[in-house]
Amino acid sequence: SGESGAGKTESTKLLLQHIMNLCKGNSQLEQQILQVNPLLEAFGNAQTVMNDNSSRFGKYIELRFQKNTVRGAKLSEYLLEKSRVVQQDTGERNFHIFYYMFAGLSLEEKEMFGLLDPSLYRYISGRFGTQDVAQRWKQKYQEVCNALDMVGFQEQEQVDMQAILAGVLSLGNVTFEPDEKNGSVKVSETSRGWLKAAAVNGLSQLVCCVPCLPWSPSVSCCYLCADARDSIAKMVYGRVFGWIVCKINELLAEKVDPEVELSDIGILDIFGFENFAVNRFEQLCINLANEQLQHFFNHHIFQMEQAAYKEEELPWETITFNNNEPILNLFLAKPLGLLSLLDEQSAFPQATDKTFVDKLNSSFKGNLHFQPGRGRVLGFSVIHYAGKVQYAATGFLEKNRDTLPANVRGLFISSITPLLSLLFTGKSLYCDRASHHSLMMLMERMYSANPHFVRCIKPNGQKEPGVVDSQMVLLQLRYNGLMETIRIRRDGFSWRPSFEEFAER
Repeated sequence: SGESGAGKTESTKLLLQHIMNLCKGNSQLEQQILQVNPLLEAFGNAQTVMNDNSSRFGKYIELRFQKNTVRGAKLSEYLLEKSRVVQQDTGERNFHIFYYMFAGLSLEEKEMFGLLDPSLYRYISGRFGTQDVAQRWKQKYQEVCNALDMVGFQEQEQVDMQAILAGVLSLGNVTFEPDEKNGSVKVSETSRGWLKAAAVNGLSQLVCCVPCLPWSPSVSCCYLCADARDSIAKMVYGRVFGWIVCKINELLAEKVDPEVELSDIGILDIFGFENFAVNRFEQLCINLANEQLQHFFNHHIFQMEQAAYKEEELPWETITFNNNEPILNLFLAKPLGLLSLLDEQSAFPQATDKTFVDKLNSSFKGNLHFQPGRGRVLGFSVIHYAGKVQYAATGFLEKNRDTLPANVRGLFISSITPLLSLLFTGKSLYCDRASHHSLMMLMERMYSANPHFVRCIKPNGQKEPGVVDSQMVLLQLRYNGLMETIRIRRDGFSWRPSFEEFAER
């Protein structure tokens, strides 16, 4: 765990290499486990203001062992930040794969996928990079292609996947205008070409059936259409990512007798705590995950540790720690926690982001960890264990619902692109998980394990190598509870041999 940019993903890669070396194995499976990383990073990471290679999803890697040999592995992914596909803030980029494709595809391939100059695409904000950067992206694209081959993606599957990604970019440039004839809405004349480009990739018919009602005022209807277009793009990208993870899991699944008992090591590489200039629903989910991890850490290091000392009747003075349980209750309590209220409001068709915020303000009046929004921006603040974060509430209900109109889903299933049809045939493998509920399952799994904690500390806020900002480091050590941890370890007993080990020595 640690802030965004503290080095969690890099540490995870090193830890995996270390475990593979300890196995003294050089099997194909072990190499495959190490080589899936370029694939996951290309589709799941992006540049943010805090980190040039920021994980925009959480991953749990389960390694399965028999007699000190890796027999299989399984990946679980959590909370992919799909909204990044359609919108990025200043100084940020879309997922890496889009830039790698522009840098790595040949002219013939770009023509086949209907891809034009990258500066024209709204979903990548017209931002590309220097010649040097493009050269680096070209190499990364080659790494991704190698990884796709190694994982076992068929050539046609790879072509279909790239066609779908190109279609998503073209889709983003389709705009809408009022139709004077019948008062409804049509695709604007200027974006007909983009609709045609999306058609190459099997996505154009979806735009034509976005839920626009003839009797709605045309201007708001144009917004509705644009929202539906963006929802389709996010949903498609999320399904492609889920499909890639499923394919990786098929490749890495253990090939042993199901009767044989295997032991597990799981590594959780979760997104870091985030506090941007504008924090949205995604940051709320990410920060809640970090809040839960902090509580898990507190539970093991402070509560269980001190309980063990008391049970063994050691002379012990209780060490107090910053317990973040009240913050978790603010989020998770039922029926009046923030998430319960969000689900409740999401179920009401008439509810808006404003009615949701009003509900929060009345429910949490006087709560020490909640502050109503100030000024014109619709939002609220939460005082997390790592500090106060202000959230902009616009889009909360829509993102929490995360639904796709039934007629659009039907069109996906009947798509001429076989992969697009496969991604929406209702296989639970590719279903988008309800964001916060999947995290609950992860925490249950972790509480049943024997954990080791790796705390990553971010050295500076400038993304610079070799620079240590001592104040920034100290702040992280404090809010992570590491000062108290050191006290417990110093005053207590950090090495715990079993009685047999001790007697033998």
